[in-house]
Amino acid sequence: MTKDKKNIIWNIIGATANAFNSLFFAIIVTRINGINDGGIFTYSFATACLLYMIGVYSGRTFQVTDITNKNSDSDYIYHRAITCVVMILISIAFVFIKQYDMYKSIIFVLLCGYKCIEAFSESLYAVVQKGDLLYKVGKSMFFKAFISVIAFLIIDLLTKNLIASCISIVLINIIILLVYDSKNIKEVKFIKTKFSKNSIIRLFKIGFFTFTLTFLANYLINAPRYAIDDILTNDLQTIFGIIIMPATLMALLGQYIIQPSLIKLSECIKDKKYIEFKSIIKKLIMIIGVLGIIVIFGAYILEMPALKLIYGVELSPYFNGMMIIIIGSVLYSLSTILSAILIAMRKTVGQAIIYAITAIFTTIMSYILVQKYQIFGASMTYFITMVSTAILFFIYLCYGIKKYKKEWN
Repeated sequence: MTKDKKNIIWNIIGATANAFNSLFFAIIVTRINGINDGGIFTYSFATACLLYMIGVYSGRTFQVTDITNKNSDSDYIYHRAITCVVMILISIAFVFIKQYDMYKSIIFVLLCGYKCIEAFSESLYAVVQKGDLLYKVGKSMFFKAFISVIAFLIIDLLTKNLIASCISIVLINIIILLVYDSKNIKEVKFIKTKFSKNSIIRLFKIGFFTFTLTFLANYLINAPRYAIDDILTNDLQTIFGIIIMPATLMALLGQYIIQPSLIKLSECIKDKKYIEFKSIIKKLIMIIGVLGIIVIFGAYILEMPALKLIYGVELSPYFNGMMIIIIGSVLYSLSTILSAILIAMRKTVGQAIIYAITAIFTTIMSYILVQKYQIFGASMTYFITMVSTAILFFIYLCYGIKKYKKEWN
């Protein structure tokens, strides 16, 4: 098997396992610990994913597509260590501000710790990916996800203690980071420099808009959850977590498609290959469109009975809300692809502005619709947000491509 095929296959396997572990965690908690704990877990995990954006800051896409080498690999790792510490401090402050009880607070901080380790690993993954060993990244993600789910299940079955189960996945991710991830960077060219305050500040500056847009993108997905947390109950948080889970997994489609193309897109930009650049973009959009149609029809036929069987929760009253979310999630997947392309083009300021305006609109809308329509209102919030974002991103990308054409000719 060629290296390119290994990279693609293992990236798909690893990304799938990494995305599905949250699904399996939620199933385990709902089945073993009950619907109330399920609500606490799904909300805490989703918020940990939001704070994870602080940990990764500008993200792997930005680091991988930084082909100028103005910033060394070690600069990125030093920077990531700082952002991870900030992430944990914010998670602790968050539980005090929200005044959660001790039980919910501990679960929340532990899950943030779990995502913090993942955030640090991403800086190592970027180094390995730039060395054309993406398959090793996929393997790491797969083993972390698989072992974490198994350990979580065993501990929860034995103890019925959600805190102990969360501790187990934190420890497993630390071990794999030390034993496997840290060794992989020794197999590729690693640009190491001494710690430099100026370099760290530069990374904060140049990555600020990328961080802003990725943070706000994640916030937009989960905005209805925060309205539910303030207005409704933990059991309804569980319901929304169940019906939005397949939509969260739809983001995988975008990752499957865009990750293997990132370096090629960057090379096209560097070498000013306009026709090839535009051809790749058209192909990516066409693929997500076809897959999106398949997913929508599949969800209409199979998803509701499948989710009821898996979670053991009656979901029939929420069918319309679920379908609205699925359609919106296809547009979200398209947005992730468009966003990654724009990041490669270093068109981050416009994205950040789009996300900031949409976030304000979504926050207000989520509280109004959740208050009035509960779960269906949360679903409508998600759908309207995804439609708006996809349209605005597509317009912005067309503008960026048109500008590139003038510059490259």
